[in-house]
Amino acid sequence: MSSPARLREPEVLAAQLSALRTEGKRTGSTFCLGAMEALRWLTEGGPGPLTGALIGRSVTFRAIVRELSAAEAVIYGHPSEQRRYAEGVEHALMWAQFTTPAPPAPPTPPAPSERGGRAGVAAHHTRLPRSTYG
Repeated sequence: MSSPARLREPEVLAAQLSALRTEGKRTGSTFCLGAMEALRWLTEGGPGPLTGALIGRSVTFRAIVRELSAAEAVIYGHPSEQRRYAEGVEHALMWAQFTTPAPPAPPTPPAPSERGGRAGVAAHHTRLPRSTYG
């Protein structure tokens, strides 16, 4: 038997689920849909968002690992229309377990000046503060 997963507080999960619902209605984002269904699964139980495996109200660490594995198979497998949905599931599950600090939110598309060419490449590099250069 697997131990229960350590998750963020139920109120925090509910607030994030509400924010994702609002964003999903506004944008129709499949990332938001995947994240919403993952958080709903964590809080209510039922079938897993990707595996469909049924669980009770107490989600186990093993069940989360199964869903994360399924998400990675979609994300890193053959190109699929479900990739963004799986990315939402993965991000939500990792955030809910304190693995990532930022709550699930779909990435914003790059600005026209950031697409392609040298400007696009340079725009995606992160600059470190001068103090980290040595």
